[in-house]
Amino acid sequence: MVRVRLEGIRLRREGFELFIPELEVKEGELFTLLGPSGCGKTTTLRIIAGLEEAEGRVLFGERDVTRVPPHERNVGIVFQDYALFPHMTVFENVAFGLRMRRISRQEIEDRVREVLELVGLRGFEDRYPEQLSGGQQQRVAIARALVIEPEVLLLDEPLSNLDAKIRERLRSEIRRIVREVGITTVYVTHDQEEAMAISDRMAVMKDGRILEIGKPLELYYRPKTEFVASFLGISNIIELRAEGGTACLGELCFDVGLEGKVRVFFRPENIIIGEGAEAEVLSYELLPGRIRLRLSIEGVELIAEELLSRLPFSPEEVPKKVRIKVKAFSLL
Repeated sequence: MVRVRLEGIRLRREGFELFIPELEVKEGELFTLLGPSGCGKTTTLRIIAGLEEAEGRVLFGERDVTRVPPHERNVGIVFQDYALFPHMTVFENVAFGLRMRRISRQEIEDRVREVLELVGLRGFEDRYPEQLSGGQQQRVAIARALVIEPEVLLLDEPLSNLDAKIRERLRSEIRRIVREVGITTVYVTHDQEEAMAISDRMAVMKDGRILEIGKPLELYYRPKTEFVASFLGISNIIELRAEGGTACLGELCFDVGLEGKVRVFFRPENIIIGEGAEAEVLSYELLPGRIRLRLSIEGVELIAEELLSRLPFSPEEVPKKVRIKVKAFSLL
């Protein structure tokens, strides 16, 4: 296992600039680059792989690989489109990188069968890509990346072409595989739920910059910027004026410990329904196992979510007004 470190990375293109003063991915960590399309996350991954040239330095451990060509960096890459060879069997696809390295035939057989076992594809050796489902093809791509025993594994939107149920199942498999192998992994996605589910830490990017880095729950519940708060899910952000360390929206008060203008942030699930300040119910949605309420206090709209099993009223008879309080919040 090695750590990956970027120092002073800058890449300019027409109308776009990527700038990462410093970024470190720890040994054995599953680190995600998350952000909207065009924010620079795939470009960052390609710089790590050596597929893009940029100012600055890329280090694997203490080794400076900035000028090292891609095939000498010992990285495994899984692309969005799988990039399997259609005329080769599963075994041949996975073995391709080993044959390029002139590994002995017996070692190739041993390593291919071992990695196919790891990704749950033993018995599929003689099938061709067209005979596999999308999820199975992606497992082959992962096996091909792992079989060369890379120092770093890079995954670029690996699940984006799959349907929702397969994505959910396969992201758990990817996390299991990475944990089992113990390899330093950089994962790129625009899917917030996917990033939350799979990451040890993640970086949220926008317009070629990293805005925040942290563990998933830290960024979700205690973001430092409005963009991260909004991008990672539904957010309630309200501007209030604090006096005596308390900021209030009608009867809904927050102990902020500050004076003057404050921006209070909290998630819909941090609203407790059934006690506290009175709020008008503007509309609601019934979702699997939960309800989402659009509320108003003194003209300020809030979104609340609660499990159906914990509602103080029947979801079939939602009242026009409810009482709410916020159990946890942070300041932006």
